[in-house]
Amino acid sequence: MKKSRRIAILFLWLSLPLFSLHSSNVWAGLDGNQNLIREDALKLGLVPGPSSTQNGYSSVTMSLPSGSPRSMNGRKTLTVREFFDTGGTIFAVAWEGSLPPDLSVLLGDRFSSVPKKNSSPYRHQLFVRTPDLIVRVIGTARFRAGKAWIPSRLPPGFNADQIRVQAP
Repeated sequence: MKKSRRIAILFLWLSLPLFSLHSSNVWAGLDGNQNLIREDALKLGLVPGPSSTQNGYSSVTMSLPSGSPRSMNGRKTLTVREFFDTGGTIFAVAWEGSLPPDLSVLLGDRFSSVPKKNSSPYRHQLFVRTPDLIVRVIGTARFRAGKAWIPSRLPPGFNADQIRVQAP
């Protein structure tokens, strides 16, 4: 077998995991599965805490450990809360802290709906509203908070004001 053909076959074989990453949602994020929340936490450098259950939904809060290199000896923070329905589908996320989260992880496949450039007239805000996604982010150089949700996935009786890092 020629060397160039072996290299091409090796490239295709090594690329298969990359192609599968784009073909389905391999992380939790919005519209993802609750069983993948631990993988999200790993990607974000967070430690998942216990989950809590309310009327028709559950949530899990993840936070940056103070001993983490990203926390800079506890000076930097990040807390994320993911909400999922009784079927285990994540319908909302909220975050706050001095470190920005990786929105591609939190929003999953919905990340492509977020514009690359902020068109908000306010420098420290981002607001995205489509029929399938709502994202609200506020922040300064020292603190950021945000939330995102899929309006059609909110459980009956659930209000978007409940989407926050602190328990309702």
